Amino acid sequence: MQADGSSRELAMLDSAAPAPSPAGGGGGEEPFQWTAGKVVLSLALFVAAGVAEIGGGWLVWQTIRLHKGWYLAVAGAAVLFLYGVIPCAQPMDNFGRVYAAYGCFFIILSYLWGWAVDGVRPDTGDWVGSGIAVAGGLAAFFWPR
Repeated sequence: MQADGSSRELAMLDSAAPAPSPAGGGGGEEPFQWTAGKVVLSLALFVAAGVAEIGGGWLVWQTIRLHKGWYLAVAGAAVLFLYGVIPCAQPMDNFGRVYAAYGCFFIILSYLWGWAVDGVRPDTGDWVGSGIAVAGGLAAFFWPR
């Protein structure tokens, strides 16, 4: 192939890979549209994924860091597998966007878990940082496209 920028070369490059749909849906489908039900489902799935990831990680932590029974690590591994399955139920097909938005839920849920389970109360910096993360994650995920 010549590197002269000819229209034939550009046409070949353009046809090499299909363009992703703007909102993360599969090819040939109508663009993804948010509805109230999809928003509620997404938020609930983010919370469920966060509880599964943090809970599973906490169980493994109990075994490795606090030298508690091995069965806690096995249970944690099972819960972490469940965490990997939960986001697959998200109504949006864009893996990167789903996991990026999930990150903001993980941050705030981690602090809430630490407070509720381990008795470590978040400080002002924790709350401010969590608020910024949640605002950014929700803006990126729900931004109209």
